[in-house]
Amino acid sequence: MVLNHIDPQAISDDDNSTVYTAATPPETVVANLMDEDYASGDIKSNSSVPWPGSTFIIRSASSGHVITLVDGQIILAPPGGRGSIHWACVETKGWLGFRNTVSGRFLGHDDKRRLRCAAGKHQSWENFSVRLRPEGGYVMLMTHFERLWHVGIKKEQGVEKLAKIADGGNGGLVWEFVKV
Repeated sequence: MVLNHIDPQAISDDDNSTVYTAATPPETVVANLMDEDYASGDIKSNSSVPWPGSTFIIRSASSGHVITLVDGQIILAPPGGRGSIHWACVETKGWLGFRNTVSGRFLGHDDKRRLRCAAGKHQSWENFSVRLRPEGGYVMLMTHFERLWHVGIKKEQGVEKLAKIADGGNGGLVWEFVKV
């Protein structure tokens, strides 16, 4: 027997119960980067696990400012301003890398340990390891010969710069990865 017509009327049930199905998104993502709440730093979303194949906004947990590429320079700036803040996470030889989605260049460091976004390929100066902290958030680590150094703030002629630093307790930052 083949049914060619389905009656759109509700099917009656003897117990008179009602079933509601909630529409829940599969994951939390930032929908609109220019949203007022986002631009003011009042974001309620949780940090995601940085994973290859996804794109993130990398945010300082303490200030709410984000790693931003502006005029070829890497700065920590409030969200919603001028600059590029989306970083595609990739993996090469087990190391994480972060490619800016606008420039196509990789986040790395220069010979003075300052963060930069200049390399066209993910190589050793663009290698990151990201470690979860028990209190929440992550530390970002970069290679320095046979050691890992924290990504944080160093003062250079009185100006704070994002850099890889030897001592994570002295200028190292806690980071959040907001999936976009």
